[in-house]
Amino acid sequence: MRVRSIYSAALGVLLVAIAGPAFAQGGGGDTNEEVKKAVERAVGSSISSSVAESLSRSIVSEGVRATPTSTLFGSPFYNRTEGDFDFGSFNSATGGLVVGGLFKLHDILLLHGALSLAGTSTKVEALGTETKISSIFFESRLGADLIFLNTEPVKGWLTLEGGFSNFNTNVTDDIWSWRAGPSATLSVRAGPILIEPTVGFAFSNTFEDDDADTVISFQSGFSLKYRGEKFRPQLNFVYAKVIDPSTIKDDGFISVGPEILYAITPSFLVGGAYSYGTSLNSGVDINSHTVTLEFRWIF
Repeated sequence: MRVRSIYSAALGVLLVAIAGPAFAQGGGGDTNEEVKKAVERAVGSSISSSVAESLSRSIVSEGVRATPTSTLFGSPFYNRTEGDFDFGSFNSATGGLVVGGLFKLHDILLLHGALSLAGTSTKVEALGTETKISSIFFESRLGADLIFLNTEPVKGWLTLEGGFSNFNTNVTDDIWSWRAGPSATLSVRAGPILIEPTVGFAFSNTFEDDDADTVISFQSGFSLKYRGEKFRPQLNFVYAKVIDPSTIKDDGFISVGPEILYAITPSFLVGGAYSYGTSLNSGVDINSHTVTLEFRWIF
């Protein structure tokens, strides 16, 4: 679980920045369209990148070392993001569930998949106008993990995954989008201590508009883990930044937080995690908090 709400807060800035001028124009259609796009980016990125992708990475990390060939996981989560600006403010609350699995097909090849469903309530106050939006988000993911280094102290794997999502609100039509991206992870072990740096890219766009620019984002981070017999605490850190198109001005977003798993039995683990995220953009005050429960069955 390396990312919990990297993009939700960062792209939440766009929700206020875009919605504010639209409200000022007083155009209902334009307002709904711009808010729909901004909320879709904020909620979609929060759920898919922070929860589904993070759980997949964490489980793949253990799957590389473990004798069992399959892992099933479930993770209910709650995120609250608040932002304050000179011209307004926003707050959003998201609750949802991620379920999925990891399957070892070969000594060097694994597959992982995840489904996520979440509901979000967002309130925007800008230029003296207040708007409330309720939304539902669904996403499916499928990825392949190729192990290119498999020694006792150091392991490494490449991941390629993609998926599609659907987002709809009480004021707009559905939006269907796609996402794909590669990443690379190393796992270095020193006794019970592991450090796992990861670097990757993501490409995303909507199916609805052929003229829309594909958004490219860069992400890097690490997890520092202690692998005890029962307790398995770790610290996660992630930095993410939109690098294209150039019209999106983004200095990046960081997220950090602890996570702990407890092995009730060797094959069944429960745990929880908390993460705090904030934007590096100047003139922006954002606080994003995410709490997650984790359940894993390894067999």
